[in-house]
Amino acid sequence: MPKQLYLLMLTILVVVMSELQIAGMMPEIANDLGVSTSQVGLLVSLYALGMALGGPLLAFAARHSPPKRSLLLVVAAYAILEILVPLIHEYWWLALLRIITGCLSGAAFGLSVTFGARLAPSPTRIGEAVSIVLGGIMVGTVIGLPLSHFIAGRWGWQASFYVLGAAALFLFIISALALPHRAAASQDDAAQDVRNLRSPRLWSRYLVSLLTIGSAYAAFSYFTPLLEQTAGFSSDATTVILLGYGLCSFIGNLVVGRFADRHAVAVLRFGHALLFIALILLALFGQVSPLVVITVFIVGLAGVTMNPALVTRVAEVGGTGNLVSTVHTAVITMGVTLGTAISAVTISLFGDDPAVAMWTGVVFAVLAAVVLAMQTARRPLPASA
Repeated sequence: MPKQLYLLMLTILVVVMSELQIAGMMPEIANDLGVSTSQVGLLVSLYALGMALGGPLLAFAARHSPPKRSLLLVVAAYAILEILVPLIHEYWWLALLRIITGCLSGAAFGLSVTFGARLAPSPTRIGEAVSIVLGGIMVGTVIGLPLSHFIAGRWGWQASFYVLGAAALFLFIISALALPHRAAASQDDAAQDVRNLRSPRLWSRYLVSLLTIGSAYAAFSYFTPLLEQTAGFSSDATTVILLGYGLCSFIGNLVVGRFADRHAVAVLRFGHALLFIALILLALFGQVSPLVVITVFIVGLAGVTMNPALVTRVAEVGGTGNLVSTVHTAVITMGVTLGTAISAVTISLFGDDPAVAMWTGVVFAVLAAVVLAMQTARRPLPASA
């Protein structure tokens, strides 16, 4: 496979790390800016909202442009804005730039996946090529949150933005030199991609993706305060636990990817059940440290790791075109937005207790399981009918 695919993987990795960095340093940002934990949690939602709404718009605007030029412009703009975040010590400034960088990150995600498909040696190996690009999700999940937590604890939360901005600038330079030129998508390909988005079955599967990721992030976004304030772990111990969470996510992605093609529905049912049980235990027994560690790892195994199964079900009815894939990314990040935002609201209503976020995740998991059951309960008519 072309080595340039790994540059696209690194682009996804930086995007995922940027998405997770706020969740890894909530207490530091809240104390420094003089805001509540729930307000800092909303920054995760704002970033995801930018990805969900701005990402598809930028991808649509760039649908007739060469992929290399579009991707480089997005990465360069992201790097500059990430470095600008710490320059003004105000919550509103941080919130504004998180929205804009979220838009750029959503576009970078979709453009990287599309570019990866164009770099495949043959049409029969597109899936293999795209899987390399999406490997950035797993690696970013493993190191993103614990790394931002570690950096914030040592040098302040602002340093995390400088590090990611510098990494993006370096990636821009290497990509400008190494990525090959590819022509823009044809008019026919773009038109077919738009037509695929009209399928009601596609949007019903998008809904399962939204609720599933919403369940994971409703809880995950508040793991740091849960571990430190409720379970009583130190900052260093929390970093190690979050690293373990990331490693479990890496393992879970490998396992789900192995079974997603043939058993997508079964994988999702099992994952929803694990999320339901683990989040209830976290909500009820958040003070029991050993149990908290185990259940956090279970959420790592069965949370965002359901992505391969979700992608498989979407591709079955909508294909793998640029807009279908980018809109699916937008729907998933909208799940991040809704999960985190609703948790922020419920926490504010019920005493700023991170356990409330776990209950919010439980509700999302139940809804996802119900919608999936309604879809799979329908049986196709016999061929003679």
